[in-house]
Amino acid sequence: MTRFNTLPLRNGLGLIATAVLMFLLTISLSGCSESTTSPLSAVNEEPPVLPAAEQLQFDFSFFESAAQLDKAQGDYDNFINAYLRTVVLDVMAHIVLAAPVSAFSAAIHTVPVAQDDGAWVWTYVWQHPDGPVDIILRGLPAGDVVEWELSLRVGAMTEGVLWFSGTTNGDGSEGRWIFQDLDTEGHPVSGEIAWGDSEGGRYLEFVSREIDSDGDVLRFNDNDPDFSISFVPGNGDAASFIQWNAAGSGSLMVPDYNGGSEACWGVDLRNVDCE
Repeated sequence: MTRFNTLPLRNGLGLIATAVLMFLLTISLSGCSESTTSPLSAVNEEPPVLPAAEQLQFDFSFFESAAQLDKAQGDYDNFINAYLRTVVLDVMAHIVLAAPVSAFSAAIHTVPVAQDDGAWVWTYVWQHPDGPVDIILRGLPAGDVVEWELSLRVGAMTEGVLWFSGTTNGDGSEGRWIFQDLDTEGHPVSGEIAWGDSEGGRYLEFVSREIDSDGDVLRFNDNDPDFSISFVPGNGDAASFIQWNAAGSGSLMVPDYNGGSEACWGVDLRNVDCE
C-alpha cells in the first residue's frame, strides 16, 4: 500500500515542508490574507464549507476489548490477529490523514478572502528561519461541489506548488483528494483519499497511484452494526478483509493467516468455525 507522500518539497526544502506539517498540527495559527485579493465576490457571497475532521475518521473501538483478553490462550487467536492488524491500519490512517486534515482544520483559524472568479482563499503565513512559508487553500464552489487546491509557497517562490487537490459536496460529507508526490520530478499523482456514503454504509478509502502499488485499494466501511476493512491489490491478487458486527462476532481472511482461508470468532470473541 502506498505511503501517500504528503511531505514535499525537493531541492533542499523537504525539512521546511516537514516543519510546515508540524506547524499545522499545533493548530495555533493567526490568519493572514494577501493584499492582491479582491473585495467580496458577487458570485459566491459565502465561503464554502470546510470538510470536518470527523468525516475522515474510522471507529476501531470494537477491538479495545483485546487488551483484557488472556493472549496466552489460543481460543482468541482469530480475533487477536484481526486486532493486531487493525492497530497497524489505525496508525497508518492517522499518519496519512494528519497533513490534509490538519491543513483544513487550520483554515478555521483564518478569514478567507473572496476572489473575482468566485473562489475563496485561506492563507496562513509562517515565518521559517529560511524564509516565509505560505500555505494556500483555495475553494471554488462549482454547482453541487466545491473544488479545492492546497499549495505551498516557500521563500522567494512566486507561485505555490500544488500539494493536493480535489472536490467535496456542499457540506463536506463526501469528497475525494488527489495527492502529488513532490519528492519526484514532475510531481506525479501518488494516491487518492475518498470518503462518503454508499450501499455498504459510510466509507473511507485510500487508493495508491504509485508505480509498485498502482490500483491498490484499502477501504473502511461503517454500516452500523456491521463494519469491515477490505484490501484489494491492484495487481489482481486475491482480496483480503476483516469484518465484524457490533454484537461481537467477526472474521478475517488474509493471505498470511490460516492458510489464506477465512477465520472466524463468535460473540464471546473465541474462535469458531466459519459457516
